[in-house]
Parts: sequence; C-alpha cells; structure tokens
Amino acid sequence: MVDDYYSILNIEDDATQEEVKRAYRKLAKTLHPDLNKDVLGGSAEEFKRVKEAYEVLSNPLKREKYDLELMRAGGISPTVSQSNTGGYRYTGPPIAPQKGSDVKIELSITFSDSFNGMKKGVDISMPIRCDGCDGSGSEHGSPVSQCPTCKGSGALLAPVQTAQGYVNQRVICSTCNGRGILMQKFCVKCSGVGLINGIDNIQISLPAGVEDGAIIKLNGKGGYGLGSGPRGDLMVTVSVDEEANMRRVDNDLYIEESISLPKAVFGGKQRVNTLEGRRTLRIPPKTRSRTEFLIESEGFPDPVTGDHGDLYVVVYLDPPEEISDAARKLLKKLALEIGENLDDLGI
Repeated sequence: MVDDYYSILNIEDDATQEEVKRAYRKLAKTLHPDLNKDVLGGSAEEFKRVKEAYEVLSNPLKREKYDLELMRAGGISPTVSQSNTGGYRYTGPPIAPQKGSDVKIELSITFSDSFNGMKKGVDISMPIRCDGCDGSGSEHGSPVSQCPTCKGSGALLAPVQTAQGYVNQRVICSTCNGRGILMQKFCVKCSGVGLINGIDNIQISLPAGVEDGAIIKLNGKGGYGLGSGPRGDLMVTVSVDEEANMRRVDNDLYIEESISLPKAVFGGKQRVNTLEGRRTLRIPPKTRSRTEFLIESEGFPDPVTGDHGDLYVVVYLDPPEEISDAARKLLKKLALEIGENLDDLGI
C-alpha cells in the first residue's frame, strides 16, 4: 500500500512547491524531537513520516514517480472537474510535457585553459530519458494508442472563470494525463514517468580568456523534459586553478621570473616561459629586483571582445642555494669593493 504523503502534510495533491514547503515547516515546529523534548508519545515517529513525505514531494522527479504510483493504487483520480467557484481544475500527476530541470555544475580548469579556451566532454548527473521505454513511459511490448479524447495533443479547451467571465483555456487532458497516448502498462524502470536519474556527456566550450567565477549558460543542455517538453539549461561555474609564478589582474598577465646577480648587474638575455611558449627577454644592466618589463598585447584575451591585455614580466634576484668557497671569497671581495660592512652581512 502506498502511503498518502499529501494527507501526512495536510495538503492537496495539486499543491505547489511553496505550499509543500510551508506545510512541512509548520509540522516540523510541532513534531521535531529537538524542539519538543517535553512531548511524550510518537512525535519522533510522526516527524520521520513527515520528513519522508517532504523529501518526496519537494523533489519534482520523485514526486512524478510517487503520483503515478498513487494513481495506480487509486489514491489520485486524474480528472478535469468543476470547482465550487464554477471554474475547472485539473487533479492528477503533472506528466504533461514540461521543460526539464536546470542543472548547475562547477568546472575546474587550468590556468592555461583559461588563457586559451577549451572544449571537452563532461559527464554530468541529471534527469535523462529512460532507456527502458525510450522516454515514452510505456513498458516495451505493451500496447500504446493515441488518446481519443485529445487526439494526441495532451490538452483540451475548457471554460475557466475569470474577472471578465468564462473563457476557454487549455487544460491537461484527464484521459491521458497530458501524454497524448494511452498506456496499458507503465515502464517498470521509470514507473511511467519517462525519466530516470543518470549521466549525460555534455560538450562544454569555454571562450579564451574565461575568468575564475564566470558562469556560462548552455541552453538546452540540462535535464531532459517530461513527455515532449524541452530540456532545461546547464549553468557552468568556472573555477580556474592557480599557476606558480603567474597571476591575472583584469586581462593583464603577470609572470615572476628570477635572475642571477651577475645578470642584474651586467644585463643579458633571459628566457621566459609564457602561456604562448618561451620567449627571450633582454635584461638591461643595473636591473633592480621587482622591475617590471611590459610586453604589450600578450596578456589574456577578453572573452567577449577578444582584445588582449598586456604581459608584465616581474624580475627578482634569486640567490643560489649553494655556494662554493671560491665564490664566497669573491662575494666578500665584492662586498668590500662596493662599501659593504662585512659585520653587517653576518659573515
């Protein structure tokens, strides 16, 4: 027997998600064991049932499957009926064509991918078309026929009362529950919904220059829709990994490069690894540590306009980790020659 989650939460079977949430919060305040320690009896067990009902009814995909099971058990009778106000309302599982759910993921990429852009296939968990029935909701081999009431459209025109009087509006066909077809046996794998939770491989293309924290929207790449409904959207939040000795400021690229003392004094050539390959930088004599060398238009491309920022190579002195006795003597001699006090040097 299927538990009536709607009765447990004291709501109608066509309650909105907001109404489901409000009902759960109201009951939780009354039944939660931590908030009602003085209440004796089965409050903990009641709260467990309320929580179970909320977890199902607040999840659209779980609710679809539950409504179908409840309908098969006789708990819901899908109809288009006249209400007390004279209008018409639909009751039953909402399995008419609906847009799929939007899916959000975070994608981690390298610093180099951020500079060059990238395209790759990513496996993403989302509602997908049931492979047991190919999305139809009907068990393979079970007869399927066009709905005679709506002629396969899944909807009918019915009079609905408005402030201006009765007007005809499209309502879900009660005979086929919006599917446009009649099924004699539901698919066992998806319980007739046509969707299951699965993995879909999505090709994601990121533009050159995409920034950390950027959100890329891919239309129609989210969860599959119910019936013939369109797919939802995929929202990709980009996370860019850090790179040693490199950082991005707006569209400018800063690269830190170490040089030796002789090269700082006498000048020379320094090979620098950039995101576009190695290039040779000319170091002038008497270069100070933290000097910035500007290379125009070799920074990050703007992901919208394609215009490049600038590249700054920041040089700093890098003393050797080990030094020979002969080199030490020469450095002492140099220190004396340029007026250094050896006692201040800690030698």
